[in-house]
Amino acid sequence: MREAYTRRETLAAALLGVAVAALTWGPVVLRSFDSSHTVDLGTLRSTEGRGDSQSHPLVRRVKIAKATPGGRIDINRADAEAFQSLPGIGPTLAQRIIAFRKDHGPFADTRGLLDVSGIGPKRFDKVEPWIEVR
Repeated sequence: MREAYTRRETLAAALLGVAVAALTWGPVVLRSFDSSHTVDLGTLRSTEGRGDSQSHPLVRRVKIAKATPGGRIDINRADAEAFQSLPGIGPTLAQRIIAFRKDHGPFADTRGLLDVSGIGPKRFDKVEPWIEVR
């Protein structure tokens, strides 16, 4: 008779464990997916909580390669989208280049990009093979 009582205790403990796990993890697993619980695939970093890539041992930063332009870009006629196709140029820097060109007139040569705030020698060396002045 003692053996049957032990089985009942074991079954009760197992069911209690499942119930506790369901109460603990159920809201996490069954929560709705909204914008506050998204993952930025560009860096594979959760946007909720600390947002620190070192906060979880399985989270690693991944660099995604940017497509290079199909040909050389005329920096005196290029729009923001064309500038963003260049390596190292994002939306903010593309807008800065266009604003600089609008305020100071067309570039005399490609080295004129060095006068734009945010473009230093290293970044210029990355984009130089892809730009021209017509």
